[in-house]
Amino acid sequence: MFAWRARIGLLKPTHRGKSFAFWFIHAPDGVEIVPTFIGFRSGQKEAFLKGFDRAEEIAMDLKEVGCNIVTVSGTPPFLLKGLDFERQWAANLSKKIGLPVVTAVEPHGIALKSMNVKKVAIATYFGDELNQAIVKHFSHFGLQSTIMPGLDFSGQKEDLYTTPLLKLDEVSYMDVYRHCKRGLEKMGGSVDAIYINGGGWDAAPAVELLERDLKVKVVWAIAAEMWLTYHKLKINLTLAGNGSLFSGNYEPAA
Repeated sequence: MFAWRARIGLLKPTHRGKSFAFWFIHAPDGVEIVPTFIGFRSGQKEAFLKGFDRAEEIAMDLKEVGCNIVTVSGTPPFLLKGLDFERQWAANLSKKIGLPVVTAVEPHGIALKSMNVKKVAIATYFGDELNQAIVKHFSHFGLQSTIMPGLDFSGQKEDLYTTPLLKLDEVSYMDVYRHCKRGLEKMGGSVDAIYINGGGWDAAPAVELLERDLKVKVVWAIAAEMWLTYHKLKINLTLAGNGSLFSGNYEPAA
């Protein structure tokens, strides 16, 4: 019997399998993941801002196939619109479909606050507009942010991204590790945590290594969304080797 504990409707921005795989690999017994996607293929602002209507349509489909919760991933559209919009959009969609809705940016601030982080280093493959939007978002949670320059993996840029969206498929967790470590070293100051945004790069295996080597907490965006989703479902998910967020028994901060 499938989904006897929960059926999670997972709405991703792109067709990539890597961030879907993170959810599938770690799904506990009795939890089913229903994968869907919007289908963004480039880091263009106009395309991101058109994605909300499609996300609502997909959420209705997920309701109809028996999901207990809908998690909407993909941070750029919400960063462009701001935290107030994100909260209102989630509340409206939740009311419309009669299910809890987890969105793509607020869980990250909640996770960092729940871990008692005060100062955070931001690691992304974004340009200044999105990075500054993250700083603004985190300020609502009382966080002081320092930005690492967005990853330049290919020497090419794409509107909002310092590495084109499709080029991110070539970025390994080793690249993520080096980017974060070098970025922190260049900052010269101390932080409580590194925040890694983005499901386009293979960040998951780097989290535990960075925590162990640099002696700081590390929150990856996709992991924070998953962490909050399971808390809303009242399902305990403790994972070894995936950073302190999943091993520290943290409860979501109000």
